[in-house]
Order: sequence, then C-alpha cells, then structure tokens
Amino acid sequence: MKQLDNLVAFAEERLKPILHRSGRILYSEAHTLRRGPMYLLGLNPGGDPTTHYDTVGSSLKEILQRTKNAYLDESWRNCADGRSPLQLRVQWLLTELGFQTRDICASNLIFTRSASAIGSGYPEVAELCWPVHEKIIALVQPTFIIAFGNSGKSPYQFLRQKLSATNEQRFPSGHGAWECTTFVCSNGMRVFGLPHLSRYAVSNNPRVAAWVRETTLQQGAPSDGPVSRDRG
Repeated sequence: MKQLDNLVAFAEERLKPILHRSGRILYSEAHTLRRGPMYLLGLNPGGDPTTHYDTVGSSLKEILQRTKNAYLDESWRNCADGRSPLQLRVQWLLTELGFQTRDICASNLIFTRSASAIGSGYPEVAELCWPVHEKIIALVQPTFIIAFGNSGKSPYQFLRQKLSATNEQRFPSGHGAWECTTFVCSNGMRVFGLPHLSRYAVSNNPRVAAWVRETTLQQGAPSDGPVSRDRG
C-alpha cells in the first residue's frame, strides 16, 4: 500500500498544472496497479472537455478505490456499457491475447481530455504525465505495452523516443497502408503500436493478434503472461 500512496502523492505534485482540467488517469480498476503482464495505453481521454466534468484531480482522488473499467462498465457514444466500437475492439484484442480485460492495467499517455488528437497537447502534456507512467510501470512491471495509435502524434512514437528503441519491426495491419509496429526497450520490455482502435477494426484482422501473441511468446513471457487460446 505504501507504493500506491507514494504514487498518489507523486502524481498530485507532478500534475498540479492539470489537476483542474477534464480528464482521467486510470481506465482500469485499482487492483490492476500491481504486477501484471501488460500495460494498455491510448493517447488521451476523448470527448468534449466542457461536458465531461470529471477532472484529473478527481480521478487521482479515487484512483485507489476505483472499481470500474472504462472499457467494460461505461457508456460511450450513447451505446450500452462496454458496447461502443472502441470498447469492443479492446475487449476482443485482450481476449485474443488470453487476458481478461478487467485484469489489465490501462491508461492514456496524456491524462487530459480533448475532442481530438489535435487538441491533446502532444507532446508537451505527455512530457508532464510521463513520470507518473514511469511510476505505474514500476508497479506493474509489464512484459509488454500495447499502444494504440502509432502515427506521428501517438503514444507509440512517444515511447519510441523515450525508451531507447531497438530492433523496430513492422507487420501489415490488413487495412490499406496502415502498419503495426513493435520495438524492444533497453530493459527488454517490448512495445507494440497498433493503428488507433477508434478507427482500426483490429477484430477484422486476427493475424495481428496472433502476431502480437507469437512475438511476445518468442521473447519469453513470465508465468502470468499470455495464456494459450484453448484455456479460454
């Protein structure tokens, strides 16, 4: 618990300039702030910041008691809970990799909300948030990170610059010229970048999930890493 308290205290100090702004820190439940196989990272919370009244500060206050998963328990774009296209694609991908969505630590590179990537504050706000992600990664100790998107302004490209990327590889996404990408960090952690799942129907391209799974297994996943598909 001391590590979690330290995370909150650190984030409260580090994020002072944006605590009042609409946004969120954790998309998963509080219990995912512990060792786990992977970390899921989007760009930033979407939606209109003038009508979403949750703030980065309020998100931080409830982070250790959070009992909802944004990909399962929230209504997005007037859909039933967990049934928007983006939510369903995340659920499908994690299931294909052998995980329960509720067990995976999930966040966004940038904690503040914007209606589009153009207003996200990339990369300046990402730089402000990054030390908090470093604390979360130290708690989770993931074997790999999945980032969605991987274009010029994306969590993947930010991580590629931050984490001493080596051996970048590419894999066809199955959607036009879009590609999936991956690299290995200097500490051995792998990062995958997929086209943004708000636009990319990864569930139509099961070869991509197989590529992520096989690449991770070849690298050597820990005992709590991806399980075989036949175990459900």
